[in-house]
Amino acid sequence: MFTALEKKQILKLNERLSRNITLSLVKSEHQHYNAFKEFCYNLSRLAPGIKIAQEGESPEQPPQIVIGNGLHYQTVPAGHELQPFLEALIAFGSDASDLAAPVQTRLKKEKLPATLTLFIAPQCTFCPAVVRQLIPLPMVDDKIQLTIIDGTLFPEIAEPHKIQAVPTLLLDEQFRWTGSVPLEEIINTINSRDPASLGAASLENILKAGQASHLAAMMLDGKKIFAPFYDLLIHDKWPVRLGAMVVMEEIADQNPTMASEAIDFLWDRFHQLPDQIKGDILYMFGEIKDRRAVSWLEEVLGGDYNEEVKEAAEEALEKFNG
Repeated sequence: MFTALEKKQILKLNERLSRNITLSLVKSEHQHYNAFKEFCYNLSRLAPGIKIAQEGESPEQPPQIVIGNGLHYQTVPAGHELQPFLEALIAFGSDASDLAAPVQTRLKKEKLPATLTLFIAPQCTFCPAVVRQLIPLPMVDDKIQLTIIDGTLFPEIAEPHKIQAVPTLLLDEQFRWTGSVPLEEIINTINSRDPASLGAASLENILKAGQASHLAAMMLDGKKIFAPFYDLLIHDKWPVRLGAMVVMEEIADQNPTMASEAIDFLWDRFHQLPDQIKGDILYMFGEIKDRRAVSWLEEVLGGDYNEEVKEAAEEALEKFNG
């Protein structure tokens, strides 16, 4: 339930909306999902201009509220955090942004995608200012993804990142700022990153945007496969894995020696993976055509494996023989 002050803020928001807007509520089996659902229901009830669309269930992911395509709230905005959230809705609803024009121009058009992760806490009085500073970024640039996470609500996400204080901002899991967040420094870092420094989340976003050829070209230009990319080849989500396989096909076609760098990683993890991913790995062996994989394919054919896995091994061997 909202406090009297929060209700007043929401009612004022509804008056300022220039059009109806739709937020996405991502379903989850997480214990805190009902809190997100209740927040969205009460928000829409007080502000009828806000519609809630529920996205398909993602049991492996925490619940989240998505504004537009790039702003993800893994927190229930309340107290200090409610006003910046409402301001984001107003900006989204009016297709406007409070980013000053000089700052907008600093975001290069031909830059790498960026994944920003901001950890906050409800009791933090400095966090709202940082949130307010960052939320316009994904609204003015569709290559930027910003996820705001309540580290106290989701300690299982904060702990692997060793979050000791808030606010803490991560860029592609490679760069970190704690406390004061200098916006121009962040923008400069976004613009000037080496492609090899991209984290798995940013590489995944490139694939989701249908830019597999662009990612392949970046790695071919750099003459190496980016380390976080390997995990996408065995990702549990088929669309991500498919995109990564398309990248590997292009690399294998243009630089077979470079593509061969992946086969040891794939075989090392082969036996622990589901059959569907096993089949995809064997398919990639056939595309890469490194002779070292022949003995592995023969081992699969003679081993205790699912018939579909064996069929994949046989098809891959045919590519070597052909």
